[in-house]
Amino acid sequence: MNNPSRSNFGDYFKYSRNVKKLKDPTMRFKLLKHTRLNVVAFLSELPKTQHDINSFVVDVCAQTNTLLCFSVNGIFKEMDGKFREMMRAFTRVFIAVPAGNDGLCIVNDQLFIRKASIEELRKAFVMPAPTPSSSPVPTLSAEQQEMLQNFSLQSGMNLEWSQKCLSDNDWVYAHAAHVFTQLKAQGKIPDVAFLN
Repeated sequence: MNNPSRSNFGDYFKYSRNVKKLKDPTMRFKLLKHTRLNVVAFLSELPKTQHDINSFVVDVCAQTNTLLCFSVNGIFKEMDGKFREMMRAFTRVFIAVPAGNDGLCIVNDQLFIRKASIEELRKAFVMPAPTPSSSPVPTLSAEQQEMLQNFSLQSGMNLEWSQKCLSDNDWVYAHAAHVFTQLKAQGKIPDVAFLN
């Protein structure tokens, strides 16, 4: 009889390089992705997902002048296929090195997916209670929330300033990143933008 919890992960197991399960070293090597294009192509083959940004936990494992290792943990749900709305937990571990003036180049990215715990499921996709405000606060779509988290992570700016930058650039990520890079190079972004 098939293990139902394992079969739920079928779309992910076919790419697994687990040395306990995959004994063929040639196949383990073939499953490595070596270029940006191959990595993006691989990620696009995975099931479509929506992430609960409020569940994200970022942890810096190691940091030197020439290396940064950090992990991102959180909850996501699949958006199509036979496991639509199935919630799972993930951990991505990144190793990055300096690139250019203020950039980073990811040299290793590992994705771990597991069944979400009961506690994680209970907390997942629950919007935080709105805070009272005298001014109207625009509500961000799930796509904008994810874009905001990514922009904050990549730019190093806090969420408030990252949202301002994206909003000022009509939520066009590439344009906002370009403007950010130019302003940062000119020293026009205040230190408060990088305080959490």
